[in-house]
Amino acid sequence: MGMKKRGDRLLWILGILGLIMYFVFSWQDLFAAQEWKMLSRDDVILKAQATWKQENIDLSKYKVSAVMESAESMDGYLSKEDLHTAFEKQAPDNAPVTYWHVIFYNEQAQRGTEAFTYETYHDLKSGKVLGYYRPALDTNTEITGKAGLQKALQALRELGVDLSRLELLTTEEEMLDEAEVLESDEGYRSNSLSFSWQDTKYKVGESELYYDVYLNGAQVTEVTTAYYVPDAFTEWHDRQTLYAALLTGVSLLGSFLLLVFAFVFLFLLQQKRPYWSSLGLSLLVFVLYAVSNVNQWPLLRAQALDEGGMMSLLLTGALAIGLAVVTSVWIGASNYPLTMTGGMLVREVKPSLWLNRRDPEWSDRMRSAAKRGYALAFAWMGFQGLFYFIGENYFGVWYENDLSMSPANMWVPALFPLLAWFAGISEEITYRLFGVTFLKRYLKYSFVAALLPAMVWALGHSLYPIYPIYTRFIELTIFGVIIGYCYLHYGLETVIFAHVTFDTVLMCIPLFLSGEAVQAVSATIFFVLPLVVGYGISLLKPRREQPDFA
Repeated sequence: MGMKKRGDRLLWILGILGLIMYFVFSWQDLFAAQEWKMLSRDDVILKAQATWKQENIDLSKYKVSAVMESAESMDGYLSKEDLHTAFEKQAPDNAPVTYWHVIFYNEQAQRGTEAFTYETYHDLKSGKVLGYYRPALDTNTEITGKAGLQKALQALRELGVDLSRLELLTTEEEMLDEAEVLESDEGYRSNSLSFSWQDTKYKVGESELYYDVYLNGAQVTEVTTAYYVPDAFTEWHDRQTLYAALLTGVSLLGSFLLLVFAFVFLFLLQQKRPYWSSLGLSLLVFVLYAVSNVNQWPLLRAQALDEGGMMSLLLTGALAIGLAVVTSVWIGASNYPLTMTGGMLVREVKPSLWLNRRDPEWSDRMRSAAKRGYALAFAWMGFQGLFYFIGENYFGVWYENDLSMSPANMWVPALFPLLAWFAGISEEITYRLFGVTFLKRYLKYSFVAALLPAMVWALGHSLYPIYPIYTRFIELTIFGVIIGYCYLHYGLETVIFAHVTFDTVLMCIPLFLSGEAVQAVSATIFFVLPLVVGYGISLLKPRREQPDFA
């Protein structure tokens, strides 16, 4: 017992040092986080509604979608070339890389197969309107090119654009080619015009900034900004994305092979089978994955509205629901043989890797696992902070903002950390309970047993926007080996709690930074939830007749 207490004290010392290291090495990233003092989704929707109300537009029958978006290529280019500081000094306030996009859509107002939409783009912190789109209501009126140009300039001026920075790129010949141009004494006339300007005072690397304004009749229907990045960067980025997809495919193949082995050995092994534990964990994984998928609906809805209007939205919704159901069932079902076979293999390798619930030490084991999970998670955070500090400063590692994983884009942001429970349970069962135990049983060597599943697990994270694309593979392979050894030393329960706590802390940080009371309370609850769950489970008493061992 004395050795165990000394080991736990050492583990907590490492955990506290790891937590300090994480914040020391990552404080700049935390301070620059998009969620820092950002307007909430509800607040930006109110600002968008006020904008259209000033135009005497009634949106009472319209539904609304609001997501955080970014100019992804530009964000990547700035990160790769280390130009964020130069960008912040030179870019105008009305052209940020990341912004809120609010779409009002009316399912009843059909135009062919598309619904009418009203869209606005807003600054993340101030809510200032950066651009907009409105449906063309005056399509039969012609306007002269001169008058159209003045209206376009006025639209830019109203959005706070400094016109002295702009150079008109649209030539008279291009305007004449627009559509159905009619000659008159006042010059050419058209019912559709567009104008493009370049910001000549913007000089950040080889990137360029453009403004586009579109008119239908006498009405300005759209004002947008666009960044151009060098073709060489775009081509390099596309290749990296292709390699990442291929590596992810290798991971899927490796994970499928683990599932096949688990299914085959399920019938070959002659051990007591953990029926009920396997079923319970599989159902839990199914529910967590399904809820996490549903929570990402705002992103899918915004993409559908951007690409094809109402019909696209309906198809996307039906497809999303179908895929969510199928993938959730598949992941939950595949978890069952992995858990069952892994549970039998621990009987042959090391019974303490997954303790029998009827074991006298089971309750103490659950409480200890929950507490050790925090210490291990903090130590792992220190490793990650150090890894990326070295990578960014000495090996050219950089990353793009992954807005698909931002709580701001979740249906219920406060539920974002549920994803940590799905990842922690399903991944530790697949790659540690089955993967490490299976290889340890038949290959004997602990390093090989920890390494191979870690590599498969690491490859599955290749599509994360961290570059060069092999960075995450190196990070998570090392990390996975560490987790594998922690599993062999502490057992399954501890690494599940550690993995869940690790992901939970990282997912709770943006909730705390948001400044919203609901999200801060949610983050606090999720932060202590592993401890509550661990102690709660320790109070459960097995039924005497239960044939399950875990």
